[in-house]
Amino acid sequence: MSRERHCRRHRGGACSCEMGNLYRFVEPIVLLSVARLEEAYGYQISQAAEEMAVTHAELDMGGIYRALRRLENNGHLFSNWDTESGGPARRIYRLTERGRKHLAEWAEVLEEMLVPLTRLQKACSEAAVSGDAS
Repeated sequence: MSRERHCRRHRGGACSCEMGNLYRFVEPIVLLSVARLEEAYGYQISQAAEEMAVTHAELDMGGIYRALRRLENNGHLFSNWDTESGGPARRIYRLTERGRKHLAEWAEVLEEMLVPLTRLQKACSEAAVSGDAS
């Protein structure tokens, strides 16, 4: 059975982006963290990402590193090893131009989500107050 992901933004075709998988918004949070830090290693990215979490669940390091690896494989990030700062070598990540464009795509997706999320939130609040679930 195929494990390809499909994305509405790419007309339902198979794609490697996470636009269709919004679980905890890890991908845009990681991209934004790297963009803001300009260059950073995994722990710094996770610290910046924690401040932007959109759920009560913590962003786990495994998920962040999987997102970093996927984003790098897709050309959205570039990394190299920092062996000069003392201590163990660390992988330093930087946003690529393609990654900056992908972050802009995420901004569009998130903006598009605001209207239906606001409508859902309003309907839930109204139904909770009135007792009407229709």
